[in-house]
Amino acid sequence: MNTPHPAPAPDSAADYLHRAKRLMRGRGCARDYEAAVALLDLAAQAGSTDALYQLGKCYLKGIGCSKDPAGGVSCLERAALAGHISATYRLGECFELGLGAPRSSELAAYWYRKAAALNHPQAYKALFRLAGRA
Repeated sequence: MNTPHPAPAPDSAADYLHRAKRLMRGRGCARDYEAAVALLDLAAQAGSTDALYQLGKCYLKGIGCSKDPAGGVSCLERAALAGHISATYRLGECFELGLGAPRSSELAAYWYRKAAALNHPQAYKALFRLAGRA
């Protein structure tokens, strides 16, 4: 039996995040990146680490907002410190490539190790790649 998932409570972090993702993908509505970023911000303020991660990616690339790589790294770091696996890995990439933060192999390795400990599927490859440059 296929049981539908209950809808998130209105005006909750989960609701804001759900609506933001629909707007980003254009599912059942026109794509509206600016409105999606506003909803991600509300979801992040309500405690959603996934919203912080998504918001960080938007700031890094300037999707639905002004490009703000340092702001993106800040969002990713907050999400990573709260245990968000993908944010932890992405933060390693930011330090490895110098996106929104100074390039630092040491900090990249630190975040990649944390991502590996959380079982991120690409973290070990990233660590081997960094080790090959040393």
